Amino acid sequence: MDHKERKELLAEGEKATLITLLSNIIIITFKLIAGIVIGSIALLASALDALTDIIASLAVLFGLRFSQKDPSKRFPYGYYRMETLATLIVSIFILFFGLDVIFMSIQVVKTPSILNLPVIGLLTSLISIGLAYVLYRYNLRVGTKIASNALTSTANEFKLDIITNSLVFLGIFGHLIDIPQLEGFVGFIIGFVIIKTGIEFGKNSILTLLDAVDDPEVIDKINALVSEFNEVQDVSNIRIRQSGPYYFADINIRMEATRTIKSLARVTHLLELSLKKKIPQLDSVVISVEPIKKTRLKIAIAAHSLETKVNEAPAEHFGQAPAFLIADIDIPTQTILSTRLIDNPHRLADRKRGILGAELLINEGIDILVTKDPKTFGIGPKAILSENNVQIHQAQGNSIQEIFENFILLNKKG
Repeated sequence: MDHKERKELLAEGEKATLITLLSNIIIITFKLIAGIVIGSIALLASALDALTDIIASLAVLFGLRFSQKDPSKRFPYGYYRMETLATLIVSIFILFFGLDVIFMSIQVVKTPSILNLPVIGLLTSLISIGLAYVLYRYNLRVGTKIASNALTSTANEFKLDIITNSLVFLGIFGHLIDIPQLEGFVGFIIGFVIIKTGIEFGKNSILTLLDAVDDPEVIDKINALVSEFNEVQDVSNIRIRQSGPYYFADINIRMEATRTIKSLARVTHLLELSLKKKIPQLDSVVISVEPIKKTRLKIAIAAHSLETKVNEAPAEHFGQAPAFLIADIDIPTQTILSTRLIDNPHRLADRKRGILGAELLINEGIDILVTKDPKTFGIGPKAILSENNVQIHQAQGNSIQEIFENFILLNKKG
């Protein structure tokens, strides 16, 4: 996902926040008027609860608007965390409102009041339940689409509003069955719900600002996707940190030391593209490669014929060599595990004998090509061998056996 696509998703989140904000303003106005007219503490408490949603929506709106700014020299990772910072500030206001609601509810329990037109209160709570459900579904859909924790948190708040409005209905209904204290208890419960919301908002924001890992599923998914690459021998470490709705990942992988810089760059580039495609909320991926030195190598050397012995000298010219001797060598034990000779049918070709010979050895899966004079190689064979992670080493010794033994000793020391 490129920067333009992210801006479009953030703009969609901003639109959802605006719609939520306007809807909340209507709901809170409706509840405040009804609460004052009929004298219901439960409705007033619910209105304050809705007011916390408005403040939260304003904070999210500010955060999403600011997050759309392009990264700058001073803020190279972008401004995504403005959403998190805004949410932290909101949590403080929410805690204040919750305490205020609890205090007022205690007064109602001590001295219950008589409601005017309780039926209006019942209708108000029913309408509020319906609007809360619609806004819950809408914020959940958009929040999931753009991977915004703020919008999904807002959705969960509306889910909670459905419950609190149902409690308001129950509290007002208590006046009709001559249990007026029930409304005070309902307000008390709503106050604790508001405080709980404020604590959760603050906790999640602080964890995000401290780069705490709160989504192990993302790490598991990254690990699974990286492990799909055959070139990667091991995933030694994965670290992620969240910035607004997006993640930044640092991944340490282990690959064969015989690979060329060009080959390593190609693998890491493809890996990064794959991760960003399959995990859209990944904004940046930094991949560090730790080389693993192979202990078992497949080595080739030019031979005079299919009857060549290891105590004989190797062939001089790579492209015109009648055969190749391939040895499997275990470096730690300094052992030649096996040797075999293969025919070089391309030695009689009119052109590209070196390239065709290189392709033949690549198909045999060799790691090292040992030759008496690497300078005799043309650009084509060198390039093909290099692209396929085959190294060219200069022979040290006169016979094939001596060359292999010296190679083992040099690699053992290295």
